[in-house]
Amino acid sequence: MKFQDTIRDLICEIAHFDTVIDAIKNRQKCIIYYDGDEPGGMGIRQIEPVCLGVSKSGNKVLRAWDHEGASHRGYTGEKPLPGWRMFRLDKILVFKPTDEIFDKIRPNFNPNGDKSMKSIIIISQF
Repeated sequence: MKFQDTIRDLICEIAHFDTVIDAIKNRQKCIIYYDGDEPGGMGIRQIEPVCLGVSKSGNKVLRAWDHEGASHRGYTGEKPLPGWRMFRLDKILVFKPTDEIFDKIRPNFNPNGDKSMKSIIIISQF
């Protein structure tokens, strides 16, 4: 069963990866269910996906403007919502683009990418 699980994971990641890229290109607001760290990290969020890249530790990550929902840093009061958040793709259990488009550049947007990423795959063009 291990081989089948690996194939399933690869297929799901590719579909998810393409969906994320399309949402960034089209600047679509999205609803995600994120399996983040507790307390307050796991749950539904409404985001604007802006940049997809690879973290310094080698994980595929998504930088997004987090409008509302579960947020560990929001929960602890460190960085209240809305605000910028980094999401590991392998911890996004549901990724659903909506019909809403975002066209506003949020505060502290970096058009050259993200300093916590070692490489950028795609970034929104405003």
